[in-house]
Amino acid sequence: MGFTDWFKRGTKRNKDVNIKKIKKQSVAIGAMAAGSPSKAADALAKMIDQNNAPTKVLMIQDGEYLSQVTDYAMKMAQRLDCEIIALDITNKPLQFSGDRRTRESDRFIEMARANAQKFSSLAMARGIKVEHIMDIGDSEEIITRVSAADAGIRYVLSKPDEEAVRKNQERAHVPVFDLRCSRL
Repeated sequence: MGFTDWFKRGTKRNKDVNIKKIKKQSVAIGAMAAGSPSKAADALAKMIDQNNAPTKVLMIQDGEYLSQVTDYAMKMAQRLDCEIIALDITNKPLQFSGDRRTRESDRFIEMARANAQKFSSLAMARGIKVEHIMDIGDSEEIITRVSAADAGIRYVLSKPDEEAVRKNQERAHVPVFDLRCSRL
């Protein structure tokens, strides 16, 4: 075995995960210099809360639980000894009105509840605590609200892009976002 072969053996074996790190934010010196110490103090308090809170994984689904995402979330939670927050989001019922909107919302809620129950049972069998949240609306707003409410959320997992799944059906990349001190 040659010297360069050692590098090839050490490469990451789980190539179906794509981790994106988000740049850390810091306390704005301008806020402190401008005579606004309360903003700086709030930012410092948020940073301390994030560092002291237990790590959690936010798993984003749309009611239909993709096995690649759920399997990876459970493996990640076991390795890091942390909890999973299963967040089901959709905006599809909002395109309808009246009774149709109600039916579509109820259908989403029932599907999400049933799939979350199955996922929670599997996770509990592995010793992983799962919290389930459902919401209908704009996904970015909901994710921002949920992650701001819980300082322990460090990783965000979501479904892979549907086009990527069609191209590479065996191993689509599961997007993983590292939020380490980046929510300020």
